[in-house]
Amino acid sequence: MLRAVVCGLACVLLAGPGWSDEDPAGAWEFRTDIVNKGCTITGYMTIGIADPGTGRRACEFVSSETCGPLDPEAVQMQQACEIDFEGEYLLIRSQVVASLTEGRGINGYLPDHFTVQPSGAGRMSGTWYDRNYADLVEFWRARGGATS
Repeated sequence: MLRAVVCGLACVLLAGPGWSDEDPAGAWEFRTDIVNKGCTITGYMTIGIADPGTGRRACEFVSSETCGPLDPEAVQMQQACEIDFEGEYLLIRSQVVASLTEGRGINGYLPDHFTVQPSGAGRMSGTWYDRNYADLVEFWRARGGATS
């Protein structure tokens, strides 16, 4: 019994403040509309469980970026990421692993980074950014177990 209580307390502490009701592990979908760039990025992200030693989480996702009528072809990139907690925020830092769009390499595609916090049951919101732009992002639990 004591072991279960200690394990439960450790899980709450590793999750960070604001996350005790919902563990962020699992499948998520996201969307950001980058107004100044004229593009929309959507995707599916899978967040792993917390490393017992560091509290960090591994994640992976596929992003799909479309940039309006002048560049209507969606560019899909596979990205790997790592998540740290800072207070109530998840800091998601990514690197581009592969292009899933024929004829488009990874050169010139900046990794998508996120700083988000819980914003309701099964939801997270915050900021998407790369080296040149930043805008709001929304995450919600994926339906049907969609994963990247």
